[in-house]
Amino acid sequence: MRRGAISLRARYVFPVEGPPIADGVVAVDGGRIAWVGPASERRADLNLGNVAIIPGLVNAHTHLELSRMPGDEGPPPGGSEDEVEWIRKVTLRRISGAWGPSYADNAKRNLKATIEAGTTLVADITTAGLSWGAIAESPVRAVVFAEVIGLKRHRGLQTSGEAWKWLGSIDAEAQVAANARPGLSPHSPYSTAGWLYHNAAGSRLPLTTHLAEMPEELRLLEHRDGPLRGFLEEIGAWDDEWEPVGPRPADYIRKGELRDADWLVAHGTYIEPSEFWQLRPEASAKGQRVAVAYCPRTNARFGHHAHPYRALLEKGAIVCLGTDSLASSPSLGILDEMRFLHACDGSLSGELLLTMGTLFGAWALRAEAATGTLRAGKSADMAVVRLPARDEADPYMLLLESDLPVVATVFEGEFVAGSWQGI
Repeated sequence: MRRGAISLRARYVFPVEGPPIADGVVAVDGGRIAWVGPASERRADLNLGNVAIIPGLVNAHTHLELSRMPGDEGPPPGGSEDEVEWIRKVTLRRISGAWGPSYADNAKRNLKATIEAGTTLVADITTAGLSWGAIAESPVRAVVFAEVIGLKRHRGLQTSGEAWKWLGSIDAEAQVAANARPGLSPHSPYSTAGWLYHNAAGSRLPLTTHLAEMPEELRLLEHRDGPLRGFLEEIGAWDDEWEPVGPRPADYIRKGELRDADWLVAHGTYIEPSEFWQLRPEASAKGQRVAVAYCPRTNARFGHHAHPYRALLEKGAIVCLGTDSLASSPSLGILDEMRFLHACDGSLSGELLLTMGTLFGAWALRAEAATGTLRAGKSADMAVVRLPARDEADPYMLLLESDLPVVATVFEGEFVAGSWQGI
């Protein structure tokens, strides 16, 4: 299909850059979108029936190498889980090597599920590039962030050395072949020394970090005590000589030369409202990009207060969507996150929710010229979603107020999950 031309008809086409098109057609030629519009203006080769064609979804924050922990049933119905205790369980399982299959095997299996869920662009955090092999062999775009972590210098040197060894093995030709770019991920202010953040910023690579994730993080930065310190002492990771970059999480991406890098902020739940202006695209004089990757179901699991996504958006910041990992979320589907957020906040327009799950993530990963919307000239990266047999005044509700699945994923004009025959 990539080498030829074909046009697909659907009950609705959602371009994102324009309003939904009832009885729409997307024409593909040579792996790129050639035309988008109503079926009345162009004959289609294939009528896919009662489905929506949307841009390929963007998972802006995930850990493909992590699977569900054995025995993990999540929080009780209607309840929440203590996040520090959850981090403790995850960390001890990783230290003991008792996670089950290898991280690389997990990444391969979870990437397959991610693609089947309609994702065509993913931001993955991995240990020393362990997910790169699976990503390089799969029909997906990606930024693969090698994690660096450690408050103590010897641990920071170890993880940094492993990350840079992997980075040195990925040349420009390999990146083009894989439709992927490498990056770095200083894990978080509570686990990663400031010099690792500064070294990462100096690399001029795309960067991501867990930031303003929980109240315990704020307490550690301001007072150097609390549950996170107790946990770090328990596992021998606390450094008595540690000094934070600053007393506020935003200092880790906007202080000094740290503001000169692209930052994809994972979670951002407790960013101070007075600092929202720093996350706007125009806040950097050098054109660096900052975006927040919000993971609605993970945020709910840990009972955090309302995420400031709405206030951030109103201030002009970019908020995209992620799934976190299967260790904290029931699936790796961005459409699932969109539907969950819609159920929690029905005042968000469907147009905005779909934009958060597509274009905003593509912008954050500097891929908006290639993907994120359905427009002539862009790559033919699409998801096909089955629709309910009913009418809605607002077509977006057919996507959001339904549990019907993604039935096919198209990448560069080829069906890479599902097929037109099975729709």
